[in-house]
Amino acid sequence: MKEQEHYNDNFNQRRDFFQKNFAIKIGKQRTDVKSEDILKNSCPVCGYLTLDERDSFDICAICFWEDDGIDDFEVNNDSGPNHMTLKEGREIFQEAKRKLLSATEGDNLIDTLKNKFLNLDNSIELENLDKSEIVRLQNEIVDLLTKNKVYGLEKLFDK
Repeated sequence: MKEQEHYNDNFNQRRDFFQKNFAIKIGKQRTDVKSEDILKNSCPVCGYLTLDERDSFDICAICFWEDDGIDDFEVNNDSGPNHMTLKEGREIFQEAKRKLLSATEGDNLIDTLKNKFLNLDNSIELENLDKSEIVRLQNEIVDLLTKNKVYGLEKLFDK
């Protein structure tokens, strides 16, 4: 199991990977292509490509952060819609993901999400998949969370 410090490095690696390999999408969502083909922007809390547009109050489908534009340079500022700082939001997500990845006996949803996150994160870490495959893997996670009405990864453990 990866330690907390190593997990923080993975967050930075994930955001760097997405910024290097995926063009930042600026402006309104296009309507001339299928929505799953539209590249999104990296969430400032979980680092995954989930936001249609930055600073437009989109809600991340993975960590459920409402993006009010706060980012690395102001991690300790309060985020009004989230009722916490970006640093606190990241800590909550990191703890929930740590619990998910260290779960030994979970229900079917937890086991499936764990495997999908491990697959996606390993692919990002090794940079061994093409962009469409990484987007597909991430969309599977988003679809699972949405279908099961999990509004933030930490909600899996609120039972």
